Amino acid sequence: MFTGIAGGLLVFTGIWHATEWIMDGRRRDTWQLVPVGLVYLLLGCLLVMGTGDIIVQIIALVLVAAGATAAYTRRNQFEIRKWVMVTFILVDVVIVLALVAALFR
Repeated sequence: MFTGIAGGLLVFTGIWHATEWIMDGRRRDTWQLVPVGLVYLLLGCLLVMGTGDIIVQIIALVLVAAGATAAYTRRNQFEIRKWVMVTFILVDVVIVLALVAALFR
């Protein structure tokens, strides 16, 4: 159950990361979100489809935790709407919690 929640959130936030440049304008910082979004989308699809099992969960956990940490430490340096940045960080925290719950269940 927790893996599905994490996978669904990864798909959602992956699409949002990849399309943020359309909604907020074409700037360097919004373009840098595109590869992050594509990686999140791929990991989310793998988790939802159950491909890769625990390896994909661990990889997703490490990458999302690293992304959330980087976003939090540099949150005032990016030219991205503040509410979007805060939402990305909060969704990443929920994904990390869901993956930890899935791994230790």
